[in-house]
Amino acid sequence: MEKCRFCQTDLEEGNSVCPNCGKDNAQEETAAPELTETSVEPEQVQAPEQPEADPPAQEKETGEASTEAGETAEPQAAAGETAQAAPAEPEATPIQEGVRATPGKIALAVAAVVVLLAALIALVMAGLSGQEPEDTLQAETTQAAAETVPATVPADGNPEDVTCKGTYTVGDEEALANRDTVVAKAGDYELTNGQLQVYYWMEVQGFLSTYGAYAPYFGLDYTQPLDTQISMDDENLTWQQFFLQNALNNWQQTRALAAEAEKNNLEMSQESRDYLDNLEQSVEELAQQYDVTVEELLLSNFGTGAGMEEYRYFQELYESGYPYYAQETNNLVPTDQDLEDFFALHEEDYANSGLNKEDLFVDVRHILIQIEGGTTDEEGNTTYSDEEWETCRAEAQAILDEWLAGDKTEDSFAALATEKSEDPGSQAVGGLYQQVYEGQMVQPFNDWCFDESRQTGDYGLVKTDYGYHVMYFVSSEPQWKYYTESDWKTEQSNQMMAELVEQYPLDVAYENITLANVEMGV
Repeated sequence: MEKCRFCQTDLEEGNSVCPNCGKDNAQEETAAPELTETSVEPEQVQAPEQPEADPPAQEKETGEASTEAGETAEPQAAAGETAQAAPAEPEATPIQEGVRATPGKIALAVAAVVVLLAALIALVMAGLSGQEPEDTLQAETTQAAAETVPATVPADGNPEDVTCKGTYTVGDEEALANRDTVVAKAGDYELTNGQLQVYYWMEVQGFLSTYGAYAPYFGLDYTQPLDTQISMDDENLTWQQFFLQNALNNWQQTRALAAEAEKNNLEMSQESRDYLDNLEQSVEELAQQYDVTVEELLLSNFGTGAGMEEYRYFQELYESGYPYYAQETNNLVPTDQDLEDFFALHEEDYANSGLNKEDLFVDVRHILIQIEGGTTDEEGNTTYSDEEWETCRAEAQAILDEWLAGDKTEDSFAALATEKSEDPGSQAVGGLYQQVYEGQMVQPFNDWCFDESRQTGDYGLVKTDYGYHVMYFVSSEPQWKYYTESDWKTEQSNQMMAELVEQYPLDVAYENITLANVEMGV
């Protein structure tokens, strides 16, 4: 007998409407809303990519000379990892970074539960407007179709773990009835079924927000029920079970952090308080903006049985626990010996990713004075006269002389760059380029930065195809120390979290868990 694809109830022969949840199995599903989060899957080590920097967006459009500023490349997320939606890139960003994933790069789970109003806006636009994900890979979905299995009810799994039920999906009536049922404990703290639904759907939507149309390449077909697809992470788990376990773990961690913050009398910031105080009003205004009710907005995200109360719980728990997390991680300061030992332990992995002890990052400030005038031929090539170049140089020299006549500090240089630089990619930040690697910038700029004699406070003029640059050298840092310190802190943070959650053991009544359906397909 055919089953309802929403709640797995047996359908009457010849009738596509489910007698339990009332949904029509013949109708197309609508696009699901998306909220974002991060999980704790390590990134894969990969070789760095160091493409040459592109000119800023403004000069790309006009075809005129630009600075050597490039656009920042976003690292590719690892399989199984989800992340908060990235903000829109600025018009011009200063540095085009090589992608270098190192052994300890792990997204901390505490960051998983940060959900801002902007994410909710994206959710509404994706979920309630009926927009589909990008079409670029839709035609290829069948090439990587998810492996599907029947959802089993009753379950044939282990009642003590997430395989307890073959499907946790139920109809709306049952989900609403189970809203306040306690389904898990972390120490003495309880989690209700309605609260769990928020954590669960945040896991799902975070994954889809990150991968979108690429999800089928990880074995996930978001147009089909999650309880009928084997997860990429564990062949013994369906995607529903996979996301559910992650949701429970995330709750345990944030609950433990909040408890420790309370023990240590750590209060959330005023910004966090203001955010929570205005949460209901912000959601209501957002619902009005998209001509839906608050109930419809939350229903499209978390299903029946999870409303504003549960959503606020999700937000408030994170905001309450973050001060403790920040305190503990800020105290993680490695010694030079810690870094040496960590690098030695992972030296082969670092070598495979192209990292050695010779490469440097440099921080540098500059003020660009663009060359003006010129003669353009029929092919669009522009040449400049000696007089035009001299005019440009003299203007740059005058700015340098002005700085030398003052206190000759980095701050005063930054102020001049903000006032006078013609580089849109760095002007707003005082001409600062950070973590520049060798070969990233155009040759004359690069050669000045990576001169072996270069010291903090050095200054000068550099001529490039774009004009003259007034230069100020800020500092240099071995790349290996930068990556090793980041990886060391990540390892220590994860160890801290592991030790913390041991104090709040997770006890789950899997048999009590029910999940309302949220339509994720298109």
